[in-house]
Amino acid sequence: MACVGAANFHSTPLAILRCLFTPARLYGPSWHAVPWTRRERWLYVFAVRLLWEYTRRHDELGVLSLPEPQLGNPLPVQWDGRLISQDLANSALEANAIARALDGASPGSIVEVGAGYGRTAYALLKVFPKATHTVVDIEPALTISRWYLTSLFPGARLRFLQPEEAQRLREGSADLVVSISSLHEMRRDQVQAYLDLFDRIAGGGVVYLKQWERWTNPVDGVTLAFDEYPVPTGWRSVFDEVAPVQTNFRHAAWRVPSA
Repeated sequence: MACVGAANFHSTPLAILRCLFTPARLYGPSWHAVPWTRRERWLYVFAVRLLWEYTRRHDELGVLSLPEPQLGNPLPVQWDGRLISQDLANSALEANAIARALDGASPGSIVEVGAGYGRTAYALLKVFPKATHTVVDIEPALTISRWYLTSLFPGARLRFLQPEEAQRLREGSADLVVSISSLHEMRRDQVQAYLDLFDRIAGGGVVYLKQWERWTNPVDGVTLAFDEYPVPTGWRSVFDEVAPVQTNFRHAAWRVPSA
């Protein structure tokens, strides 16, 4: 597992030993649908523990104190008396990076393109309790994130749009735009269209991207590197660096000038 090596590199010897030798529960009803060997389950638990310990040292927002939702039957990885997951840990790292870019501001309106089932949205809606969150995605992901997030938050804080509907978003209507592991799957013209959309709706706000450093789409063979994204020239870079843990990813944030 790639996250084992990365988290191991950033972990203290004490944390590694604790993650390694603390007994793990590898059997039970929650594991029944997982076709892994006992060794594979142990490796997964070890990796998630390492990631959690690394994230704990970088979680100034306290995202790891949030409860792990039981929706979707997450894998039963227990640590320090509670359920943990790689998704909540990764979302914590992303939320803290976003907070660094916001520099103390609390967004009132968040737009996320490619939200998956809603893992990062869960963290952001908890960290910024007054914010609304608009998900822009294709099916079936849009239906999945709608089910997940509306089960956890009031519908008034949420909106779900197909890509063509996103063009109706008003100029300057988003304080924060987020896209994680989605743009690299698109054609160059689609990436251009989304960055143009971000430029229009996020004036005066922040854009945060976390994407593969370099990705070749297996469907059409098109390769796109992070450095090749057509970022508008007026955006002011806040940071641009290798993502923590998933070091094949880059993450970056920009402040977008007001129109």
